[in-house]
Amino acid sequence: FFQANIWVFTFFSLIIGAVMGIGKAAVYKHIPDYFPNDVGVVGGIVGVLGGLGGFVCPVIFGYLLKYTGLWTSCWMFFAVLIAVCFVWMHLVIQKMMKAKAPELSQRIE
Repeated sequence: FFQANIWVFTFFSLIIGAVMGIGKAAVYKHIPDYFPNDVGVVGGIVGVLGGLGGFVCPVIFGYLLKYTGLWTSCWMFFAVLIAVCFVWMHLVIQKMMKAKAPELSQRIE
């Protein structure tokens, strides 16, 4: 059983929440830039995926704790998920740049 100081936990929870809130705002800001004709659809997909994450992640965390016995397994899961998302985002943006401005994508690579 892991016991953390309540003040340390509260501090880091607030920091993580603020950073995640800033990141979520950035997602909605970029939707019209990348998908100008489908802002509503893409915004809806982002909302649905956020809702599914809020529903599915606690279940996954429970299974990870049950099978690994590590309280930090949820953070390990998030680290892997974030790495996969970064790679996927990079590949998608590269593909979009090559389609829209091939000469610019060659200079950036």
